[in-house]
Amino acid sequence: MSQQTLSVHRALSHPGFLHAALLLTTLHWAWHTGDVEQFRVPYLYHKVQAIRFVNEQLQDPESAASDSTIAVVASLAVMENSLGSTEAVSSHLQGLARIKELQGEERRPKKMGLIQRMIAMAARSVSSRPVWDMLNISRTDDVHQSVIISLLRVALRPIYSMPTLSGADDPEEPLAEVLAKKTPHPRTSDVNTIPSHRTVDTSRSEFIACYFYLYMILRENNVDSFLVEWFIEQLLADVCRTEALMQKGQYSQSLWFWTVMFGASAANATRTYSGTEEVHMKMLKDVYLGKINLVSQLLRIRNWEGAKSVLRLFAWEDNFNGESEMQAIWEEAVWGDNGKRPRTKNSDYALALRPGDIGITT
Repeated sequence: MSQQTLSVHRALSHPGFLHAALLLTTLHWAWHTGDVEQFRVPYLYHKVQAIRFVNEQLQDPESAASDSTIAVVASLAVMENSLGSTEAVSSHLQGLARIKELQGEERRPKKMGLIQRMIAMAARSVSSRPVWDMLNISRTDDVHQSVIISLLRVALRPIYSMPTLSGADDPEEPLAEVLAKKTPHPRTSDVNTIPSHRTVDTSRSEFIACYFYLYMILRENNVDSFLVEWFIEQLLADVCRTEALMQKGQYSQSLWFWTVMFGASAANATRTYSGTEEVHMKMLKDVYLGKINLVSQLLRIRNWEGAKSVLRLFAWEDNFNGESEMQAIWEEAVWGDNGKRPRTKNSDYALALRPGDIGITT
């Protein structure tokens, strides 16, 4: 079953999921076509309808903290970040943090999941590296590297820092209150205003960056597959479009390796609500595992120590408290099928790829 079919199935199950799906579908359509006028009307309409839905949900204590409410608020944040509306993004992220506080303790774990720990570790690693190291990694003649740009954003120019989102700044104070103090109150803006021109590449980088924020706020070990599937698929599109360059050494191999390890971890950390969703997420995880196996063979990585040495070239800490979990994923990728995982063709996952230097807004 395709991503589109799964998204439609969940979208039709509840108005909230429908609003979220329409917002993100509109954004992906803009990336694919670059059609400004076709984007403008549905963007404004679905944005207003989504905000109206959230306001209605928040009036009812039983629906305020539901998965559908979270999906809409998160989708609004992703959309606004992709369009460069920093103040709107901060408002939605604060709102999401408040909604999470309404959930039971089982949905608000004190210990972060592996995916959150990987994001925090990567942000620390990137911010501690000399600038020229990151520039060398990000320089490629033929392709824009969304992941490294996204990590540079959240590490060096974040809306909220990773330590803040992890609760390290003030573990006793509710996160929503901490976030409210970190940024000025957003200015009142016209919901009918579309932000200034942004290229598809920039928009896609900000899309990925916003998911780093969302993961940290949601905090859960397993995140609703409906919400993060868009991210996992987009990350896979980046992996596929850079694979050939990586194999020729024209794209950072350590960054590519970290990305597929991260993607496999994300696909492994989802919460599904049907058999079809479970099968689809397993398929995505298997694709990432195949990519891990491919790059491990290419770089002649024989064991986990060798894998760490490659990760260390981009982002790794020797005292990382998720090492055993990452090692298990690497070993599953390399040894799970006796090292004989079938290769996946890039064209099978060429999702929302770059249509040139076309902008998505005016």
